[in-house]
Amino acid sequence: MSKHVIVYSHGFGVRKDDRGLFTDIANALPKAEHVMFDYNLIDNRTNTLTVSPLQEQVRKLKEQLNKIDGGTVVDLVAHSQGCVVAALAKPQNVRNLLCIAPPDNVDTERLINFFGSREGSDIDLNGQSRIPRRDGSTTIIPATYWQSLKGLNVIRLYNRLPDLAKVKFLVANNDEVLGMTNFDKTDERIELVQLEGNHDFTDEARQYLVEYVREELANA
Repeated sequence: MSKHVIVYSHGFGVRKDDRGLFTDIANALPKAEHVMFDYNLIDNRTNTLTVSPLQEQVRKLKEQLNKIDGGTVVDLVAHSQGCVVAALAKPQNVRNLLCIAPPDNVDTERLINFFGSREGSDIDLNGQSRIPRRDGSTTIIPATYWQSLKGLNVIRLYNRLPDLAKVKFLVANNDEVLGMTNFDKTDERIELVQLEGNHDFTDEARQYLVEYVREELANA
């Protein structure tokens, strides 16, 4: 029986476990090996997280995928902006790519509207932005991150993926971060699945999502 490895690509401004979403999925698939890693720079002393530009995130994902031995069954689970990173990485030798709550663009204005409205936020596209988070930490966003978003056509990136793997988008019906997303122009080989839940699939929605992912990857 082939070794089964699941690699995870987390979202914007969070740690490798994606606020527990990825560890919940991993716990439901105990027979697989799970690879979680941080895209961002974390300073526990100051309780800050500094966001890396997308190019650096892509480099880290490729590095993890390249470590996996040939002949291994590899699945890739991505969440939110981690889906864009996965698309940019153009992963080779991946069986399934599950994109949870994928964005339909990397609109800087949308990010600013959602995070910048919080009390204590300081947004500076040409300098260093700081955003207080609900867990008491602070997310630091350097200008290089904002610059890395420019000129990206997310749908075009997604449409290259079915040539590389079986691709499925799990779209959150009540996504408070992305709002309404539009995937009308995605490749017809990308399966779109609407699921109840918010952007992080918290509360009751989490269990259903985890079970859905478990069935997809355990029985593929």
